[in-house]
Amino acid sequence: MVHLTPSPLFQIRLENDTLIMNGTRTESVGCVLRGQLVLAITEPTKFKEIKLSFQGKSKVGWVDGGGIGQYYINEEKILYQHDWEFLSADKHYHLMKPDNYHWDFELILPGTLPETIEGCQHGSVKYTLKAIAERHTFALNLHTQRKVTLVRSLLSGSLEYSQGVIITNNWNNKIDYEFSIDSRVFGLGDKIPIKIKLKSIDDDFKVQEIICVFKEYTTYTAGSNQKTDSKVIKIANENNFSRDVNSWYHLMEISIPNDPIYCLYDSQNDIICVNHKLKFYVTFINKIHSQRCELRAVSSIMVTPDSYNSDNMNLPAYYENHLSRPYSEDAPLDPSTCHFVSSLHEVEEMNKLPSYRSVASLIPVPLADSLLPPTYDATINGH
Repeated sequence: MVHLTPSPLFQIRLENDTLIMNGTRTESVGCVLRGQLVLAITEPTKFKEIKLSFQGKSKVGWVDGGGIGQYYINEEKILYQHDWEFLSADKHYHLMKPDNYHWDFELILPGTLPETIEGCQHGSVKYTLKAIAERHTFALNLHTQRKVTLVRSLLSGSLEYSQGVIITNNWNNKIDYEFSIDSRVFGLGDKIPIKIKLKSIDDDFKVQEIICVFKEYTTYTAGSNQKTDSKVIKIANENNFSRDVNSWYHLMEISIPNDPIYCLYDSQNDIICVNHKLKFYVTFINKIHSQRCELRAVSSIMVTPDSYNSDNMNLPAYYENHLSRPYSEDAPLDPSTCHFVSSLHEVEEMNKLPSYRSVASLIPVPLADSLLPPTYDATINGH
């Protein structure tokens, strides 16, 4: 009877794979990446080297010019690189007995790093953990990787939270107008409420239509070259206005998509900048001459992570995410599971990053799930 040997388990586990940088690049103190590299083997195995690397990488590229004069502009940068060597390469292989192994790692990331940007047509900013366990010549090396997402939120005391937007003026001594928004900062899935007040000074001018356009602008930089793309995210319009009055008050609403595929977060860096603007177009008609004219106004809007002002943005305790799943390009990020404890003392203790010794004593617990093979000793004792 042939006994099949289970494949070794090689996995990166993170305290949190979405890290929050509070404040702008000049304000933020950064964030901390913590986790473990896990290896579980059920038979004696030779390894030459086991190492882990964290890398931030940006990529931009586009075709410029026209006709036969077209040329391709592209640039790739390594934004950040850090390496860990958990098993050093030597002249001889390291023979490891059947067991569950783990190596803790921690890395302080500077607040000046650009946040993760994906979904752009001409570029991206990505952060990835990659690990390799190099085996002997005739055995396949073990590989694993995990995506890390950096997002940026405003400081709770930033003026952007409390200040609204008011655009008010007089147009050609014919129309007084006012566009107001309660805030200039919104998250994905939010609705932007817009108050519009119009008053005709000239009785012959009446409102015919109001259009609000929410647009996204993405600027790519490669060396001394720049390219800016724009796209319309949402449009709202209203054309049911009475011509028997000289003043109009109207409420409009723009819904921000709840998916970064359709609307990116705002980002200000030297590689890919993302901004959003709300544009207003008001069409008036002269009753006497049937002549149409248009008033235009614009306001900047900031789009931040959808829960930028919630408690969910705080990093969870170490124990809450030690069972987070391995990296997959197509899998969505799962929110961390909430745990409730009965006393404040327990909460404080669990929120502390454990030492290597204390983690070592707890490792059999997270490794006890069905994905992991039993240790060699447990297998022997079970028969």
